[in-house]
Amino acid sequence: MKYFKLILLVFSLLWLPLAANEAWAKDAEITDLRWTARNDGDPPFVRIVTDLTKAVQAEAAIDKSGKNFEVILKNTQKSFSGSQYDMDPRAIDFTTVSEKDGDTYIDVALTKPQKIDDIHVFALRPDAKLGKPHRLVIDIPIQGAKKSYTKPAASAENTATKKPAAKKPAAEKEAPPQKVSVPADARKILKGKIICLDPGHGGTDVGAIGHKGNKEIYEKDVTLSIALPLRDMLTSAGAKVVMTRSTDKDVYGPWADDDPELQARCDVGNQANADVFVSIHIDSFSNGSVDGTTAYYYPKTAKDLMLAQMLHQSTMNLLSIPDRGVRSGHLYVNVNTKMPSVLMEMGYISNAHRVQMLTSSWGPKSIAKSLFKGLVDYFAAL
Repeated sequence: MKYFKLILLVFSLLWLPLAANEAWAKDAEITDLRWTARNDGDPPFVRIVTDLTKAVQAEAAIDKSGKNFEVILKNTQKSFSGSQYDMDPRAIDFTTVSEKDGDTYIDVALTKPQKIDDIHVFALRPDAKLGKPHRLVIDIPIQGAKKSYTKPAASAENTATKKPAAKKPAAEKEAPPQKVSVPADARKILKGKIICLDPGHGGTDVGAIGHKGNKEIYEKDVTLSIALPLRDMLTSAGAKVVMTRSTDKDVYGPWADDDPELQARCDVGNQANADVFVSIHIDSFSNGSVDGTTAYYYPKTAKDLMLAQMLHQSTMNLLSIPDRGVRSGHLYVNVNTKMPSVLMEMGYISNAHRVQMLTSSWGPKSIAKSLFKGLVDYFAAL
């Protein structure tokens, strides 16, 4: 890829994270490259992830046509066999990995012209707990695509049956539900109800990424911090709560594609014969001023809309957050669960003010209380 114009204003030199006393790596290795299409962004995007043995210095550039994007990993050798990858044609024709003069080049041929401002390149530190090395991540938007968590159900079933279960990391110790005080009327209404809670993402899937100072904030951590106190409230009220996950883990398996991972979450609720399924997410957008909560449903039963309306209205009543409405859509977990279900987007992790609330000691608990009240209102109305 020649005649590149190096974009310094946005990426300048992309310095991957280093400890204060760590020198730039010489003869680092890129040991793997993988990709997936992510439908939970707005817009959806293709994520390319590379594994690295050490932190490296990287540069990113795009040519004048906007269709050829390149990342150069300085002083980095390629130590795996793959050299060309066909990716999601909605965004990428193909990607090549090559070595030249001691550097590794990742060249991405884009299907449509892109602006360098819209392509996100960032680094992730090693995670010894999950066995993750240094990583470089490239997120390329799928222009014209709409946010969705679904593909045709038949495709999901085929994928789930064909893909062998991946080996999971050592299980994180699961904290038992805590007894908390709940109103007497809530205990009468919720006693015996089976409620499936789905904290979005987890494990190798961090979800959307926000920032608080220099610290990265992962959606997977925020959703779990909401789901756990909500579980405690519900169990204290006499409900039976089944969780798709109650620790930082993948549900289907590490690095799973969207379909088997999401189907595994649906299976938890379906196999428990849950009365309702509540999926908790945090939204993200390129414009950091955007914020608000949205309730998504799919009208597969006569009660999906009512569930979404009750939880959304309770959120509006109890939280100070912009209203982005109740919306119908083909989101995977709503389509493929058998019971009334809702996917709640509880604010934008890309909004600095919202991140402060989501990471505070009181914020996730306040959101959990609003969802608890919404569930009480829903079951009381039946």
